[in-house]
Amino acid sequence: MISSPPQALVDELDALGPVGRRRAATSAAMMFAGDVAAAVPQIDPVPLVLDAEDWSELAAGLIQRMRLLDALYADLYGPRTVLATDVAPVAQLLQDPAYLRPAVGIPTRGGRHLFSLSTTVARTADGSWTVLEDSVDVPDGAGTALELRRVLSRSAPTLYRSTPLRRLHPFFDTVRTSLHQRLRSEGRAGRTVVLTSDTEDALQGFDHSWMANLLGAPVVSVGDLRTGSGTLTLRLPGLDSDPGDAVDAVLRLVPSALLDPLDLGPTPLGGVTGLVEAARCGDAEILNPLGAGLLENPDLLSALPDLCRQLLHEDLQLRPAAAGAELGTWPGLDPDGGEELVERPVRIQLLVMSTEDGYEVLPGGIATTADDGPAAVKDVWVGVPETSAVPADEPEEEQSTERRPAASARGVLTAYPAMTRSVGSDLFWFGRYLERVDSTARLLRTVVDTVNDLEAEPSPSARSAETVLLEAITEITTTYPGFPQIDLRDRGAVRAELASLLGDVGRPGSLAQSYTALAHTTRTLRDLISDDVWPVITRMRQDVRALTGPEGRPLEQGLTDVVDGCLTLSGAVADSMPRNLGWDLTEAGRRIERTMSLLALLRATLGHRRTRSAESRIAAALALITESGASYRRAYHATVQPELLVELLLNDATLPRSIAFQLERLGAALDRLPEVTPSPELRAPLIALRARIGAWDPQELLRPTEQHEGSTGSPGSAGSAASAGSAAPTALLTEVEAAVALLRELATALENRFFHPSESTSRWGVDDV
Repeated sequence: MISSPPQALVDELDALGPVGRRRAATSAAMMFAGDVAAAVPQIDPVPLVLDAEDWSELAAGLIQRMRLLDALYADLYGPRTVLATDVAPVAQLLQDPAYLRPAVGIPTRGGRHLFSLSTTVARTADGSWTVLEDSVDVPDGAGTALELRRVLSRSAPTLYRSTPLRRLHPFFDTVRTSLHQRLRSEGRAGRTVVLTSDTEDALQGFDHSWMANLLGAPVVSVGDLRTGSGTLTLRLPGLDSDPGDAVDAVLRLVPSALLDPLDLGPTPLGGVTGLVEAARCGDAEILNPLGAGLLENPDLLSALPDLCRQLLHEDLQLRPAAAGAELGTWPGLDPDGGEELVERPVRIQLLVMSTEDGYEVLPGGIATTADDGPAAVKDVWVGVPETSAVPADEPEEEQSTERRPAASARGVLTAYPAMTRSVGSDLFWFGRYLERVDSTARLLRTVVDTVNDLEAEPSPSARSAETVLLEAITEITTTYPGFPQIDLRDRGAVRAELASLLGDVGRPGSLAQSYTALAHTTRTLRDLISDDVWPVITRMRQDVRALTGPEGRPLEQGLTDVVDGCLTLSGAVADSMPRNLGWDLTEAGRRIERTMSLLALLRATLGHRRTRSAESRIAAALALITESGASYRRAYHATVQPELLVELLLNDATLPRSIAFQLERLGAALDRLPEVTPSPELRAPLIALRARIGAWDPQELLRPTEQHEGSTGSPGSAGSAASAGSAAPTALLTEVEAAVALLRELATALENRFFHPSESTSRWGVDDV
């Protein structure tokens, strides 16, 4: 018989009422989607509560199951005695592709092989627990369970506080400490990494990154690991000749069969060549071990009761679900929108992990409805015994015994590497994409606003300024053919081009494509970036999508919301990211991208001389885009003039959007990068760039040259000159082109020095500005 929820919880649910419960469900779903950056099923704020007695029974059964599966793995990949009996499904096991023969005989540290197990259970109508499935090869759910608890505690705080329940974080503290002790050898702390794949499933990526965060281990990809002579090391940012840092354990969150193309065959991920050999030599432990997916065989699941008696000499406590068994129900929201709570059958996903003293079950999990209605997820709460509000961490008699000596502070601080090559590459591109979204949104906002004003003026100078600003969008974002090929008198064509620049994800250089690249890169850095970032990313996604949605609010306001999101994201990162190599790579990416954007902006708007009236309008828009209007007025006390504005943007190192400011910050970031020997390929481009820009004189830079066509060195510029009538090219065109070439040379040298060549160019973006 299923136990009733605590009376305090029943009273709180009644106090919330139908409206409060629906509001809590909506709030929880929005928080979850904001943190995860993915669509999720409906969240039921009514938790599934297990009292201490129920939990004790269930936890004991799960720990026994973990012991049994661990013993099975040890036998199937060791002496294989169970295959000589009539109990195990021999034919089905030997034919299972999850049975990896190269993994036979790989040693393990300590007496246990399995590190974690995710089991889905259900309670039948008669009150007994049954197992629906096991996930052994890639157990997951820990991060999602913790996130579900977080959002429910925030969306229904009184409900959360009214029920005494066991917390989740102490479980991960225990596991993290146990893993640390398991890997200690020769007086040093072992190094664990979490191996993940670049999954398109945002929820799965979130779950895996949260697991790494909870265990305090860095996330790596297969390209970050390198084997040699039976050892496993990390490829750190730097030269390939760097031996890298030794890895003692790999907590893998990718299927076994995809790990080693040498011993396991070609894989879509490429794999880590020699990983099986490194595990066989005992220098690196793989958790869960290779081939653990064999334990998910459905025929083996049916034989577990007999195998438990054979291997453990015990009766199996949690048996497979009988065919047609009716599942027990738990109270929750009505999926049809009714006001009263209804009973719905659920499946519960629970996690068991290895600890120093054996195995422990996460006191909570994820419950998913299992009926024909819309799927809903529920948090699983585990009550504490009535005799104590908080369960004791250890028996009282053990509290006075001598504890194991803690690792030294230096050992803890240096146990894990701060950076890998792929993470360094992602941080570098994160900085570039953030600047790209920000600069594109600022450019579009100012141009749209200025063009709206210019349309009311019939003068030739207004038409010339409008043409320059619209065609500057195409040149700066490199979204050719763009505005130069459009009849700008056709307002429908102009609006269509703007819509494409705003919302076409498949168009390189568009705002939507740049945001998509930013969001994707951010997801790969979940274990390094503050949780406060994810709601910002979600709001930015909504703001970008709203730009091309049904007409309602002005486009300028929507673009302002995107700019505000960039400012918030920048502030969140600046306040939370440690000032280490990752920060310097992010900073270098941002400064390179912003300098390129500023130079492209100057070239597109002031590369040709026009009438004084047209230049006045163009320069005013340029001051708005670069947020230099106030500084200009304080410095010159005059109307905006191109020469004075260029002088300000080139030389004022106190202006955050000036070129001088970018080069100063870029140089400081490069100076902090780790180098065994000086790297002239990093220093030479920056030195040459500073010398070139330092020699620029605004008066000479904007002086018309003798040639009036063909001097731009970039596509579409001749069309711009022709459309602007008497526009005369200036020396700024060739000078900017040379400066941008030096910046690209610097970016390439930086990537070649610190990242894999295959990772030096992100598949999400273009370096064409």
